[in-house]
This record gives sequence, structure tokens and C-alpha cells, in this order.
Amino acid sequence: MEIELHVETLEDERRWNRLQELEAAPPATGVVLGRYLSFRDDDTFVWLHGFRDREERIAAQCGSGVRVLAPATGSTIARFEDFARIAESPVLEIRQYRLVPGTRARFAAFLRDRTLESHIRLGMTVHGPFDDLGDDDVLTWFRGFPSLAERDRRKAAFYQGEYWLNELQDEAFSMIEDYRNVMLVTPV
Repeated sequence: MEIELHVETLEDERRWNRLQELEAAPPATGVVLGRYLSFRDDDTFVWLHGFRDREERIAAQCGSGVRVLAPATGSTIARFEDFARIAESPVLEIRQYRLVPGTRARFAAFLRDRTLESHIRLGMTVHGPFDDLGDDDVLTWFRGFPSLAERDRRKAAFYQGEYWLNELQDEAFSMIEDYRNVMLVTPV
């Protein structure tokens, strides 16, 4: 299974038209797995396009602003049906980490084995992680929240907690080059 993460910048009116286009005439190959609008601006439209196999994806048109993703080992998303859970979160955080070369598999295992339980306990829904098939040093994952205020509260509880500060932070940052590529979106 391969997924395209499409990030499109469109004028406000064009964004609505694009949303309608995808609803009325979905792509000829694959399936639209989700459509999202940005919280931060009125110009960003994000959508996920899934393919059952590589040949089907290669046959589709792939433009700029597209990242091709595949579930990393141990991902919480392994089937197209699993994407329905993403739409249950009114606030979705799309995180794309640029990692130190050669550490992506280790970082995915770190997320799964060392942080997933804490995220769940604090009420954060985790979807992924996903390997970026076009860049061996990028890993993408999604976190779901019930509101923007709860996002801030739950993230503060995690990142200001003793477990993160005393046990995880140094290990995480030894693998991360850049963690600032974050988009906040809401399902349409």
C-alpha cells in the first residue's frame, strides 16, 4: 500500500472548487482516503490518495507538493480501512520529520515502542508512522486531537512531562535534524 500526501496551495475560492472536483470526479486510479483544510491559512488544501500497489500509483499523475508514503514497520495504519479513524479527529496534526541520515527505521521504532503508549494515555490518537519513499531521511505521522485547545494541553503534558524530559528527549533529538514541518488540518 502506498499513499500520496498532496499539499496544495490554492486561492480561497479555488480551494472549494478543488474539494468539489475530488468529490465529483475522484482520481481514475486509487482511492481518496481523506480531504483536509488548514487551520493556519485559507489557501492550503491537503488530501490523501491511496494505491493498492506500486504499479497503480506509477500509472497516476503525480505533481509537485506530493509526498509518496508507505506504512513504516509497526504503523498503526496498515490498510485503507484504517484511514477512516483519522477523520474521527476534528484536529489533525501532520508531522514530517527530517532525520539524521540512516536513522529512520530506528526513529519509527522509537515512536512505536517508547512514545505510543504515552500518547494514547494522554488522549492523543496516533496514525502512522509512514516512510517517505522519495526521501530516506523523512518520516511522516499524524496525531489527532478533539480541539486546538486540547492539542496544546495534551502536547504540553507530554513534552513537559518527566518521561519526555528525562528519558526520551535526548534520544529523540539524536535522530532528528528538523521537526518544524507541521501542518494543522481538519477533515472535510
